[in-house]
Amino acid sequence: MKKNYSLITMVCLAALMFLASCGDKSKFPGYKRTADGLYYKFYHQDKTAQKPQPNDFMKMAMTCYLNDSLYYDFRSVERDIYSQLTGSKFAGDLQEAYAMMHVGDSASFYIKADSIAVRYYNQDPVAVGLKPDDYFRYEMKLVEVKTPEAFQAELVRMRDLQMQAMKAELAAQIENGEVDKEDVKAKEEQAFWDYLKENDITNYTQSGLFFTIADTTAGARVKEGQTARIRYVAHYLDGTTLGSSDELGDTYEVKYGSHSVLRGLEEAVGLLRVGEKGRFVLPYTLAYGDKCYNGIPAYSNLVFDVELFEIVE
Repeated sequence: MKKNYSLITMVCLAALMFLASCGDKSKFPGYKRTADGLYYKFYHQDKTAQKPQPNDFMKMAMTCYLNDSLYYDFRSVERDIYSQLTGSKFAGDLQEAYAMMHVGDSASFYIKADSIAVRYYNQDPVAVGLKPDDYFRYEMKLVEVKTPEAFQAELVRMRDLQMQAMKAELAAQIENGEVDKEDVKAKEEQAFWDYLKENDITNYTQSGLFFTIADTTAGARVKEGQTARIRYVAHYLDGTTLGSSDELGDTYEVKYGSHSVLRGLEEAVGLLRVGEKGRFVLPYTLAYGDKCYNGIPAYSNLVFDVELFEIVE
């Protein structure tokens, strides 16, 4: 009798599992279900492609549907959408979906809508019109994966591009007389002294070039007529990058005494010994002066981080 009871129990359990499986398939036909309750279907999958690692940022092309109606199109935002692969906020959530993807993969996922509202956006599901049995359907394509370091560098690059555009617009406004030049001059002069104070830069030359030199060496200084090979990064006082030697090659050559570069930069090169690095704060009088130049506003104070790499005859 005990043996028959065990057999009946096993048959019943098998039947329940079969019914549960049928229920999953009938809920979203064509979709598979993970152990955590995430429903998924791949349109394209390449398991040999790059896969995001924890804390990586993923550039996604993504749309969200509720009951087959478009709920939100993330592609409508005027910037790239990146999601970070972190720990799950609930079983069967977006993080589990992200972790299944490879670069180039496209897939569809059904995720509990009320859980998304609460765990991702801290919203009351009822207040935003969601019912307990609602699911969001996410249509996703993983376009690109960036490490946290690469993503941060991209953010800085995008910020610099936006700030450069703003500087160019200001330069145009000054040129067109839409902005009072004297007002710009006064603000830049105040910003110059504020920057020196905030960064504790007190060394200066007779011309008004302020500087600080790190890790001094016994290397040679460049002489007039010699060529100094330098590495540099130039930026505005607010940190917006203006340019660097990386954009021109491994190093940039300055023929010392030829006055072929900004007066402040040439003077900076002369203050360095081979192997030294320094930060040089150029007042606008040692940079582009009171004229707008190639998108650089008049009265712009500039900062150059310079390394004297080598001297050649």
